[in-house]
Amino acid sequence: MTIIYRSEKGAPLTASEIDGNFRELETRLNDLEDHAEAGEGIGKIRVEGDEISFLGTFGTDFGSFTLPKASLNFCGPWAAQTPYKKLDLATVDKALYCCLMDHVSGLWEQEGALWKHVFSLPQPPPVSIALYQKTLLPETESLGKLALLLEDDSSTLIFFNGHTWQRLMKGEPL
Repeated sequence: MTIIYRSEKGAPLTASEIDGNFRELETRLNDLEDHAEAGEGIGKIRVEGDEISFLGTFGTDFGSFTLPKASLNFCGPWAAQTPYKKLDLATVDKALYCCLMDHVSGLWEQEGALWKHVFSLPQPPPVSIALYQKTLLPETESLGKLALLLEDDSSTLIFFNGHTWQRLMKGEPL
C-alpha cells in the first residue's frame, strides 16, 4: 500500500486512510528492524611474517601492510668518541641503554638526553651463610634464612621456614 497525503488527495483523509498510513509505516519499520544491514567491520586480522592483513566481515580485503621493524644494534660497552646511531644498544655499569639519536659520543656524564635506560642487572646479595651444629641451631630466625648444618660426616644446606629449620633439598624438618 502507498501512503496517502492530504495535499495530493485535495481533501481530508478518512479514518481508514489514516489507519492505512500508520499500518504502512509500521510494516516498513518492522521490515527494517528484522533485516537491519550493518556496515562492514573488521572480520579477521591475519599476521604472516612481517605482513598484516585486514579482512572485512563481508569478505572485503582491506589490504595488507608491511609491519615496521626496529633495527636494534648491540654495540657492547659504551665508549667515548664513538659514532652511535638511533636504536644502538650499549652497556654502562651493568645497565643497558638505547641510543635516541645519531651522534658521536663525548663524555658519558654529558650524554643523558641522548640515551634511554632500558634495564639494569640486579646486584647480587652479599654472600654470608651461617654455620651451625645441630645442637647450636637457634630456635627462631628470620623467615627464609639460609644456613649450613655441619654434621658428623657431611654438611647440609638448611633454611628457617618461619617455625622450624628444615633441609633445603629434601624438605624434611630437623
